[in-house]
Amino acid sequence: MKTIIAVSALLLSTIGAHAASNSTPHALDCMAKNGFTRDMWVAKRAGTNAQVQSYIACRDGISVEKARAVGKKDGNFDTWTPKR
Repeated sequence: MKTIIAVSALLLSTIGAHAASNSTPHALDCMAKNGFTRDMWVAKRAGTNAQVQSYIACRDGISVEKARAVGKKDGNFDTWTPKR
């Protein structure tokens, strides 16, 4: 029983909830839809915060509100500063 719990804990800690990859065909289509390329994304020159937010929503299949939270958490927005 302890082994099952240990293995489960290990799997849960390594899998986690991560954003989708930025290099999949779906992600690349979402980038094109929002007017930028993967090279622009890597260089942190992907456009406006609204474009980035729309891209994250498309890539992850989530609402714009959730995409805003993901973008803030991941540091994808150029003008957002955390509240003190």
